[in-house]
Parts: sequence; C-alpha cells; structure tokens
Amino acid sequence: MQLTIVGNRAAMPADGAASSGYLVETERARILLDCGPGIALALTRYIHAGELDAVVISHMHSDHCYDVLPIGKQIMQFHSRTRPADTDGSGDFHGEAAPKRTTLLVPAGARATLDRLAALFPVRSMPHLDRAFELAYEVVEYEPGDTYSVGDATVRLIPMVHSEPNCGVRIDSPSGSIAYTGDTGRTDDLLTLARDADIFLAEATLAQPDRTGHGHLSATEAGRAAAAAGAHSVVLTHFTTPDADWKQSRRTDAVAEFAGPVHVGEPGMRFTVVPAGK
Repeated sequence: MQLTIVGNRAAMPADGAASSGYLVETERARILLDCGPGIALALTRYIHAGELDAVVISHMHSDHCYDVLPIGKQIMQFHSRTRPADTDGSGDFHGEAAPKRTTLLVPAGARATLDRLAALFPVRSMPHLDRAFELAYEVVEYEPGDTYSVGDATVRLIPMVHSEPNCGVRIDSPSGSIAYTGDTGRTDDLLTLARDADIFLAEATLAQPDRTGHGHLSATEAGRAAAAAGAHSVVLTHFTTPDADWKQSRRTDAVAEFAGPVHVGEPGMRFTVVPAGK
C-alpha cells in the first residue's frame, strides 16, 4: 500500500500547492481521498484520473471537493481514447458494454449539489460532457458508518466533528491500513478511525486547540489521538502556511504526544506502508 500526497493546502491552493487530495494505491485499487482545487492537474503527475477505482469525498467544503467535476471529465476523456466515439453526441455506447464507471462516494444529499455544479458549465455542442456524474462516475451517497469494497480494499466512513458533515476515511487492505481525518475537531471517534492504523493521515491545521467550534485539529491533538489509538505512524497535513518553521513546530507538538514516526506531509511525498510484523 502506498500513500501519495497530491495536495494538502488548507482552504484554497496557494504557493504552488493544491488543496486537499491524497492518492492511496493497493495491489488492486487506486483510491483518491478528496479532490480540492488544483488536484485535477496535480494528479496527472502520478496517474490518469481514468485509472482511479474510487474517489471518496470526506465532506462538501470546496477545498475538499471542488475538482470532482474536472476529474470526472478527465475520466470521460480517458474512456474516449479507448472506445470509438458515439455518433449522436449522447455519450451512450451503442451495441457494446459501457466502460466501468469510477465509484464516487459522497455524503448523503450531495448528489443534488453535484448536478447543479455540472449544469453551470453546459457544452451545448457535446451534451454528453455535461453528464460526468452519470457517465464517468457511479455516484454513491454514503451515511456515517457505511463500508464499501474497492478492489482488495475496504473503505469505512467514520463520523467526525466539523461545521459541515464530515467522515474520516479508513482504508484497510492485505497490504496495510491508512486512516484519514478529513477535517475534524477532537472526538472519541478519532480513536476508532486511527486504531492500529499503519498511517494516520491527520490534519494539523491549528497551532492551538480549536476554540471556535468550527472543527479542526491541532498537531498536539493529532499526536494524542494517534498514541491513544495505537497508530504506527503519523503524517501531518492540511496546513495553512508554507512556512517550514511553523510546520516543524507542529511536528514538535505531535512528537511530544506520540512516540512513533511523525512526518510533516508535503505535496509529492510518497509513503509506502510496511505492515507491523513484516
């Protein structure tokens, strides 16, 4: 199992870094966790979007989901390279099986938002390009606690605490486990998410614990949760600044709480999971 940080800038992309997006690859699955602004472009450094088996959206804030439409259109482009073009512009496949759609897991109620997004940018001469959420994706609205199979991986959605409904994403496969917080404040469910995870991919947005109720973690809280859950390593992410000293200070905060490896995540970094005992 491998984790690639495609982008991890909190809020909008800046300083050459895209917003949130993380590629998880197992022997039989390629899963993108979140896809904020800039991820559609940054992902092309690693794979074509058409090779994704699933895209999982932790919550519907724009810095975590805005590029879901261009990624869908990239998937359609990928299929058009390997399939003959249809003759009526519908995008439907006549007389042959349609290509397998990429699973898109979104919070309950999000499908209506996706349809409104697609309708904002009509391509009147090629109307099938407006149907990314029908032709490129199999859209599945999940509920907290739901579990899905993707290739050899199990994807579990675990409720977190944020101003918009957010689920952490737990991915388990024969080659390891990764737990991703999305955006969240401190909650006991962090322990469920991170329990014995090989990599705990945790936001470290704040220097101090959140006093606003918006729902973000400090590195201290991320390290404390990792230690309590028995996680094997921590990758800190979702930073508001490129300042290296600030980020190293967040690492110091986490190390004070967690005795295992703690990494400051940066775009382009790749982490190979080595399951405990191997």
